[in-house]
Amino acid sequence: MNSTNRGANRLVIIVFGLVLVALGAVAILAATPTVVRDTWVSGYASTRSTLISWLQQTPLNGPGTSWLWLVGLAAIVVVGVLLVLFISRQGRGHTGVLYSQNPTTAGQTLVDAAVAERALGDSLRDRPEFVSSNVSTYRVSRQSMLKISVTCRRGVSPRDAVAVVTARLRAFDALFGQSTPALIQVSGGFRARTTRATRIG
Repeated sequence: MNSTNRGANRLVIIVFGLVLVALGAVAILAATPTVVRDTWVSGYASTRSTLISWLQQTPLNGPGTSWLWLVGLAAIVVVGVLLVLFISRQGRGHTGVLYSQNPTTAGQTLVDAAVAERALGDSLRDRPEFVSSNVSTYRVSRQSMLKISVTCRRGVSPRDAVAVVTARLRAFDALFGQSTPALIQVSGGFRARTTRATRIG
């Protein structure tokens, strides 16, 4: 129900995690005894001289420049573009409109998604079977669809939980005047831990 790419999500987390680990390692080495610090400085000097040698061996339009800088710049630009695309895709799929009628000469009818989210959320909030509940609206195949997630108390059957949510959904459909597609997701509870109920209707 969300178009965010999980692979890209995990890749970003891994990259930032590695950066934080590297920074932490540098901070730890900076606080280590003199012998370790001297070894680190020596290794840094050796690495620096190697990089300078590489730059000198790959000249671009004369000494003082290297085509490796262009490669590095291109890599940074590509990573930046990928991060911007990744950020722009976050949260896609959500919609604020539950029902939209095709425009006519008389106007257009729009029903805000908050109407269903608040009505169903309030009806489920005080149910003794649930620890918590959440109602959200997504756009799937050009149609608005509700996602109702409930967390059961220990010992509550997922089947009973689905029955409660379905009854509330049918009551809302009767009030709304038409059937609303919905996905019901049940989790939590002693018996629900081994059975995850997901239903579309």
